[in-house]
This record gives sequence, structure tokens and C-alpha cells, in this order.
Amino acid sequence: MSGSVSAALQSRPYRSHRVPACTRCRSRKIRCHIDIPGEPCLSCRERRLKCQYIEHSTSTSPGGAESSKKRRLSNGGDNEPDSDRPQSAPVLHKPSTHPSASIILAPHVAEDVKILQRHISQYQATTGGQTSETYQTLSDDARNPIVYLTVPRFRTGLAPRAGAGTEQLDIIAQLMGVFHREVIDLYLGHVHPSFPILDDETCSILRSGSHEKLSRSLMCVLYATGTPHWHRSDVLKMHPRPDTHYIWNKAISAILEDFLSPSLSTISAATIDQIGRPSVSIVGNANLCGRTVSLAQTFGLHRDPSKWNITSYEKAIRIRIWWGVLITDYWTSIAYGTLPHISKRFYDVPMPTPESLVSPKATAAQKYASTCFIHLCGLTELLGDILPLVYEVKPDRVELSGSVERLKMRLNELERQLPEWLPLPKKPGTSNLWFCFLSMRLLLSRVTLRAAILEGDDNLKDARLDELRAASSAVLDFVLSLVEHNFLDFWLPYATHLLVHAVTVSLRCTVETQDLDLRNACITRLERVMAHIQHAREHYDWDIANYCLERCSDPISQIASLTTQNPPATAPTSVVDGSDMTQAGTGPPALDDPGLLLSDLLDPNAFDFPWEALWDTPSAGMTNFTI
Repeated sequence: MSGSVSAALQSRPYRSHRVPACTRCRSRKIRCHIDIPGEPCLSCRERRLKCQYIEHSTSTSPGGAESSKKRRLSNGGDNEPDSDRPQSAPVLHKPSTHPSASIILAPHVAEDVKILQRHISQYQATTGGQTSETYQTLSDDARNPIVYLTVPRFRTGLAPRAGAGTEQLDIIAQLMGVFHREVIDLYLGHVHPSFPILDDETCSILRSGSHEKLSRSLMCVLYATGTPHWHRSDVLKMHPRPDTHYIWNKAISAILEDFLSPSLSTISAATIDQIGRPSVSIVGNANLCGRTVSLAQTFGLHRDPSKWNITSYEKAIRIRIWWGVLITDYWTSIAYGTLPHISKRFYDVPMPTPESLVSPKATAAQKYASTCFIHLCGLTELLGDILPLVYEVKPDRVELSGSVERLKMRLNELERQLPEWLPLPKKPGTSNLWFCFLSMRLLLSRVTLRAAILEGDDNLKDARLDELRAASSAVLDFVLSLVEHNFLDFWLPYATHLLVHAVTVSLRCTVETQDLDLRNACITRLERVMAHIQHAREHYDWDIANYCLERCSDPISQIASLTTQNPPATAPTSVVDGSDMTQAGTGPPALDDPGLLLSDLLDPNAFDFPWEALWDTPSAGMTNFTI
């Protein structure tokens, strides 16, 4: 009912008897344009007035059907405010099948347009002309006007014929067969609570099975996101799982097609795609991240909608989606070594609240997961301040040191704000959140070391190197503490790259230390980590371990073999690839050999970030780095 009423309000013909004009517009004989359901018409809203309607019939009994119907259509009902009423789609942003889209204007242009619109509306009020639908003013704040421009949604001749993703969804639905409901339940049960960017109404539609009401590309992504959890369903584990990579390829194809006529659901689908597992395409994910951020900023998701003249429902949707976009952009940057697309100076969206993420009937597990998501948002904001220090080409050594210390204090403050049940196990989302916290501490230690190198103080460098070793050891010790329910918990795909970074830093600290006992302890820890995540990969399908096993197993084995060249008296020997590796004169050089190059042991092409940026002492011409 609400959808049909919204459609009637937006497309009401002039002098409609079903949805009559307000008293003011009727007396002036101008078009009564209600562009936002539940709000005054455009003419009254520009003058900060409320629409008034004349009751034509008083013969019916109080509360009769006719009068109550008029009240519902004009005022949105007496019992429930229209601003809080859920809509099937945001009022400002129409579905991808609609020929037009609304994009935000730049602040300086919005101010000029707002002034012109005010004068034009005054002229039309006296002449009886119709109000232009080209612009929509959502905020009348003179210092910060928000104006949207209506533009064609797609290029001429490129309108989707049957809807983006139709063919891909048909293929995926055939692969799912009768189990499509179970796969959606896997997404709703294991992914959505920890990354809740879909609103409650969309989730209700998913649970009801009315999938035809949702975007086809979004449905493709939800199927692809739920499929990796196939064996966690008591029903599905009895049947063979479809090819995950094939389903992901179809989902990505649907998203790219949807970008030809994008809507808010396009951003949601692309964001969920980027947190999908397993992560197999670094270039594709980085490319999709850039597209998603650009589209989100085009639709104005980077601006705070709290005081806009839109429904509360749409405000909550915009905040959810924006924070999903921000998380994927910043963590993609640190995981893949790409520059972030979003600057903290250019968005003002508030963090979501627990009340906006979960319903009052939510379970304890859902509340725990949403709490972890909110803390992840706070940690992501801190990461946004760290990234400029990571990618700055010519940092100032004094300013860099001061910035790092301030960021460390902020990280400590965020850690103090964590709930008491963190990092205890068996709480949804806690494993991923605590791993991200430890990774941020490692990242700050890495930046601190770079600041010490720029200072040129060898003693300070050694102290920072010890701090870096402790930070990487904390990450690895946490991984060693994980058990089955932790591995089966929600994990962002970026954790696989952060794990590679932690192992790489630990390797660096191992080869640079002169303490043989400490060196052997580091090697032993690394070997235990490899064995531990290998077990998790084989028994719990923990794909987060894939890249680390692929890229770090051989270097760890080679460095471990080098420790046998000059071992301490009580240290055990380690033989790799045959006993002849440890024979004098035939094995690899010892770690103490000054001619040993780490690039001889570790393949520089196996990592996603510049090798020289990690290991070389910065020169005057190169000061950039990434961990």
C-alpha cells in the first residue's frame, strides 16, 4: 500500500481528485508538487509552511472510511509519522529501471541554484507557472545547501532491456535449484549481522522469498556471498556445493552490467561483493572499489543526511551504505597497496548507532555482531588518518613522528572503548575485529620505524625495530590462539593480506636480529603459524590462509634452514628438502653472511606491494613505503 501511495504522490496529475492539491496551491492555481512523501509540497516547503487541506464532506461519521483515507494520503496517518514509515526504495533515488537519476551538486553550485530557485518560485507563484522538477532542494541551510540534479540514468541507446543481471540471476538460480532459500539464509545468518548494510525491509523481503522486488544484481551477489558457507547448513552439507568461482564470476558480471544504469542497490551489491570470500582478484576488487566510491559520491552518500527533508528510513539507508563503502575503500587500500579514494575532509556522515542497525527483537548474537561493526567503523576512521602517512611521498620527519604518537594515543583510546567481552571468543565478529586492531598497531609500529630511519638515529631505530617485532608477534600469537569457532566466524577478506604483512614483518625482524635465541624463537613461531593456518584451511575451509600459505611457506622454510648453519648448542636442527642442504659448502649462506640478500630468499613478485618500499633504507629520492 505504501509503495502505491508513494507512486501516486510523485506522479499525481494536476487537479487530481484522488490526491487533491493543498489549499494554498489550489487558491493560487499552481501545481501542488509533492516530491517527498509525508512532507509538505514543494511550494509550501520552500516557504517553511505546512500543507492544509479542506475537508469536502462532513456527513460521514467521525473516523469514516472516506475522511480517514484522505487523512492517510495527505498527512501519512495519525498514528504513525510518515517520515518513519519504511519505503520499498529511497524516495530520492529511484530504481535502476527509472529513466532518471538524482545526483548531488557541488556546494558552490548548489548555493547559486538555491537562490535562483527561490526567485523563480516566487515568480511562478504570481504567474501560475509550474515548478521545475530539474532540481530538488533537500536542505535549506544557507551555509550548507543540499541540492540534487535530475539527469538521465543511462546513455542513449544503452538502456537495459530486461534489467541488469537478469541472465546471470537465471543461471545462478538454476544452479541453486530448490536450495536458494537456504543460501540466502546463510548470508543473513553469517554475513549480514557483522556487515549490516542492508536495511531491515530488504532483509524481510529476502526472508519472505519475494526476491523479484529486489535488484537482480544484488540477488546475484547475495547468492555468491552465501555459497562459501554451504557446508554450515545442515540441509546443504548433504549435497554438493556449486562451483563458487563460477557463481562469483556471474555475480560480478551482473554488477558491471548494473553500473550502466546504477542506483543505490548497485552500491550495496558492489560493496557486499568486495567483502565476499574467497578473494581471488586483486585488480578486479581494486577496480570495483574505485567505481563504487565514485558512484557513492555522485549520489551524495558522503554528506550527512540527518537534517535533510527526506524520510528517516532513507537517512538510515544512506548512513549504512556509506560506512560500508568507507570500510571497503580504506581496508582495500592497506590490503592491496592502492591509494584510498576517500579523504576524511570530504565526508561528514555520522557513525551508525546500535538502534539503527538492529531491531528491538534482535538476538544477542546479532547485537554482539552489530556492536563489533560499530567499533570497526571507528577503527576504519583511524585507518583513514594513518593512510596518508603510509603513502606520503615526501614526509616531514618531525611532523611524521608527532602524527604517529597522536595516532597511537587514539588507537589506545579506541581499545579502551571496546566492550568487556572483547577479545573473548564465541562472540560473532570479535575475531575479525581484534585481528584488525592488532594489525593497526602493527601498521603504526611500521610507520614509527620509518620515522626513526628518517631521523638517522641508530639507537632509536633499534628500539623501533623491537617494537615492530613485538607488534608482529602479537598478531601471530593471536592467530595461534584461534580455534574452530573463530575460524568459522565472520572475516573480512582483507585479513588474508594483513596476515601476509604480519608474517613478512616478522621475517624481516628475524633476519635482522643478532640474538640467536630470539631468531630461533621467531622462526619457531612462524613455522607454528604456517602449520596452524594450514590445518584451518584443510579442516574449516578458512580461505583467509590461502595467500599466506602460497607466498610465505617457502621463504619461511628457507630462512629456517639458514638458522641451522650456526645454531646454538641446544637448538634443534631443521632440514628442508633433503639432508644435503645442511652439509658444509653445499647449503645456502648463513643469515650472518653480510652478502646475503633477502630478495634471494623471498620472491619480490609474490607480494602486492613494492618490495623495495619494505626493505630498503629510504634515500633522498624515495621515502614512500607500505607494509
